[in-house]
Amino acid sequence: MPRISLLALLAVLVLGLSACGSTTTTSTSQNNSGTATTTTTQSTSFPKTKFILHAGLAFGAFHHFIYKPYKAGNLTSGGLLNHKFAVVKAGLAGLFAYHEVKLALEDAKSSPLLSRLLSPLTALSDKLQALGTQLKGGTIDKAGIEAANTQVAVTDAASKAAGTVINEATPSAGQLAGG
Repeated sequence: MPRISLLALLAVLVLGLSACGSTTTTSTSQNNSGTATTTTTQSTSFPKTKFILHAGLAFGAFHHFIYKPYKAGNLTSGGLLNHKFAVVKAGLAGLFAYHEVKLALEDAKSSPLLSRLLSPLTALSDKLQALGTQLKGGTIDKAGIEAANTQVAVTDAASKAAGTVINEATPSAGQLAGG
């Protein structure tokens, strides 16, 4: 009897978790000339919660592994081994932050409340993509790091104005390596 209960519980959990994903809605409309237009919209369950999670991880990765080491001089000095290790971590963090911002951008598209954050998130995504690629290649772009930090602040301020507070979370080394 306990085995059946365990299987029933597992089935309920699987069904419950599958409802937390995203769904796609397709609608068809006709314009005045009679031409049919089909629109597909991706909607995410709990977009605000997921947005806060992804943006918090992106901001935390950027500040903890890129901006603070840059300000401390660890990306440009500190012995060959320490310097290279800091640059590699910064490169991984840049790519991780870019990935998390892309996920936050998808969440913002699914929410009327968060839709006003599309412009700052897109700008941040562009800056992080360029920065992550440079850092991964071993190049330290001081202006790019400062510009990304400014865009993080702009995005954070826009989020607060929209009524959504982003709390930074530092990702683990496993999260950084896993992308």
